[in-house]
Amino acid sequence: MPSCLFVALPVLLWSTQVLAAPPVRNDAVEGTLRMEVGADGVGTRPIRIGAGVSTTLLFDTDIQQDQLSLESRAQFERVSTGSSVLVLVPSNDLQEGGGLKLSIPFKDPGSALPSRLSLTLVVDSSAVDRQVEVYRRVRSAESYRQEVQQLRAELERVRKERDSSGGSTREPMGLRGLLVGSTELPGIGIDSKWTPANCRRPCSFNVTRAAAFTSGPRRALQLVLRAVDKKPWIIGRAVLVDRKGREWQSFPPFQTGPIEAESEQTLILEFDVNSSELDGYQLSITDVDGTRTVHWSGVNFP
Repeated sequence: MPSCLFVALPVLLWSTQVLAAPPVRNDAVEGTLRMEVGADGVGTRPIRIGAGVSTTLLFDTDIQQDQLSLESRAQFERVSTGSSVLVLVPSNDLQEGGGLKLSIPFKDPGSALPSRLSLTLVVDSSAVDRQVEVYRRVRSAESYRQEVQQLRAELERVRKERDSSGGSTREPMGLRGLLVGSTELPGIGIDSKWTPANCRRPCSFNVTRAAAFTSGPRRALQLVLRAVDKKPWIIGRAVLVDRKGREWQSFPPFQTGPIEAESEQTLILEFDVNSSELDGYQLSITDVDGTRTVHWSGVNFP
């Protein structure tokens, strides 16, 4: 039986005048992007460059400067190399949104490490990766610590932007606002059939607890998570897909902190779903860099 809290949810949504808002796009990239070279020698995500703005790649091993291959090299104002550094400054001739290939050979191709790094450069002047650290060897604990600090700072920046854009409303509204204000999982509409076993392998999360909520067209998920990956997670977007392949993107996700292996964090997702179906959904969660995605199936709502 639904509790009185569940009955009150539609009233709460109406009284707070919740409006559907487009997902927030991260238009400013600050700090350092850290990238590990996989066994296949392919970069984990595209590097974003912009006209007149320098992008510096720092390598933990020496590169073969004279054998570097850069597509449309003549359309760069500057291409400078050192023993373990590459500086790129694109010109205005490069088309916004276009992609270029960059191939960087390393000096010791006979080692067990990848002999070459292949990257894609994407022209995106609104979100330039100013500095990229490339790790061909195993990363140090210090580099991970710095990345965690950077992620925490980015999460705080996003929170401040959310607060300032919301005027006097400093907390998420709707189902998200209700769940953020709860110290425990409410005993309402919990879908006990949704278990971590439905996470597609390899799965980056261990789910300690999970609950699903419904109020009219709104669907919400509250997840208590630990990360399996070494790199912490800040969620950028979430997408719900029904059996017919229709997709609904979440409102800006709320999380209590970067999701790491060392401590549990709560993630709250809310969707405005134009469907009467309550079961058989799939859920995809992608990090803020767009490089890692986790997929669940069998997501049901009460």
